[in-house]
Amino acid sequence: MSSETLINRIGPMRLALLAFTFLLYPMVWLSDVEPEGIGVLAAYVAPSLVVIFFFVLLLDALMNRVFMIDQGEEQRRVTRTRMWLDLAAVGGILLFWWPYFRNIGAL
Repeated sequence: MSSETLINRIGPMRLALLAFTFLLYPMVWLSDVEPEGIGVLAAYVAPSLVVIFFFVLLLDALMNRVFMIDQGEEQRRVTRTRMWLDLAAVGGILLFWWPYFRNIGAL
């Protein structure tokens, strides 16, 4: 690997996406609060963002996989790391939020 830092290799926008995704994980425990005032964020906004981030992370992982086709080995390692970080974040979304969305479907 070159002397680049992890932040430079992954990219600031992707790190922001991953950071916001990690911030959404514990919001599932607040999702049943009364949707008044700040509770609107936990009751309505967070579940909506989870769905959006789920698809954006999967799209980013897919695009990283597509870009790996034409890259050299050094850049391929960086792209593979990006792809696996996206997939790990999706796994976290599924782990934390699956019971919430499963219970909504059971209504």
